Amino acid sequence: MTDQSAVATLQAENARLVALLDAHGIEWRQPQPTVQAAREPERSQLSTAEKVALFRRLFRGRTDVYPVRWEGKTTGKSGYAPACANEWRAGVCEKPRIKCGDCSNRLLIPLSDAVIL
Repeated sequence: MTDQSAVATLQAENARLVALLDAHGIEWRQPQPTVQAAREPERSQLSTAEKVALFRRLFRGRTDVYPVRWEGKTTGKSGYAPACANEWRAGVCEKPRIKCGDCSNRLLIPLSDAVIL
């Protein structure tokens, strides 16, 4: 079978199947996409306080502490650590000699609306 005869056979089969679908009222054509004009995004109707409340409702978790992301400049390592009010305070924080998890002066900061903002 040559390429042209194979194409002709496939086209005939396609026409037969299309006629069969049409005869039985089966919709087979994909709808034409509607073109929508670009429009400006709608402004949120929520106030800032309502947005914070929505965020807190959707992303519930611990409220006694929250994470802060860190990244090492020289090593490129990164991660999260609990937010500490004494972090890097002279005479109180002994980083990097003592890890935060082992520090006796650790003062964790609770989650607040100000932190979320």
